[in-house]
Amino acid sequence: MSSKAKAKSKKPKRASQSPSSSRQFLLTCDPPMKQFIIHLNDQKIADKKFIIEDLDATHLLIKGDARDEINRKVEEWMDENVYSTIERVGENLDTS
Repeated sequence: MSSKAKAKSKKPKRASQSPSSSRQFLLTCDPPMKQFIIHLNDQKIADKKFIIEDLDATHLLIKGDARDEINRKVEEWMDENVYSTIERVGENLDTS
């Protein structure tokens, strides 16, 4: 058996990690949202940080187990910072 055949038949060894700790995902967002997510990451202690790599202006590589937390924090931040206009509440606006 050739050395190439032997190399192909061997199965790669996996680290003993739980599936959720080895998962990663690519996060795509606009630059202000990215800065907010980096801020969240900076507030964590070293072993709890979730950003694996800052790829470019709109992409981050994130640990998979932090996905739900990031979604929740972003939703809270958006709720606090998105305003809608309400015009003259309670008044009769019928102009006919």
